Amino acid sequence: MKLHHRLIELVVAVSVVVISLASLFVAVYQGIVMDRTMKASVMPVVQVDSGNIDDDRETWVMTINVKNTGLGPAEIRYFNMYWNGEIIRDTSALMARCCLPETVPADERLPYVYDAFRDGQLSLVFDNVQRRFLAPQEDIDYIAFDRPDADTQPRGRALWDALDDVRHDITYEVCYCSVFDDCWRARFPEHSREPVRQCVGPDEAR
Repeated sequence: MKLHHRLIELVVAVSVVVISLASLFVAVYQGIVMDRTMKASVMPVVQVDSGNIDDDRETWVMTINVKNTGLGPAEIRYFNMYWNGEIIRDTSALMARCCLPETVPADERLPYVYDAFRDGQLSLVFDNVQRRFLAPQEDIDYIAFDRPDADTQPRGRALWDALDDVRHDITYEVCYCSVFDDCWRARFPEHSREPVRQCVGPDEAR
């Protein structure tokens, strides 16, 4: 009889432990699900695109546009452009390399571009992207480059047309984070996106 009672007590004790463990597992799982749901509800998705027409203004404008298409705000930690595998640090230097007539000597190419800006042949507007917060569905034109008039700005128009061809070969890399400090690195035009522990740009990597 005593053995029977002990067996019942043991079964009850084991049942209590199993139920407690099951309850703990359910609570932990629910916590994980809630955490993931909360993070998904504020997940940013940054997109980068370029074009050469402003539909609102109905005019030719070369743009590089950065937009947050996600559900939550995005903090842009870094934004880089590349051409031929090299980072673009100076748009004028890029145009000097890619977009001038071959007759312009190497040592005169950069001054040629500077002169075009100084003479009013070119008009290029920048907006800040790095270390900036983008609200959901907010977008900014990182670059807005009006197309020069072919008659009054022939040098600028030739540069614009050449750059318009080259822009298809430009690639972009942007690293951004959510309000929970979850971060992603995205590349365009590949439209690839991968989670990263932190945003470390090429100038910070060692």
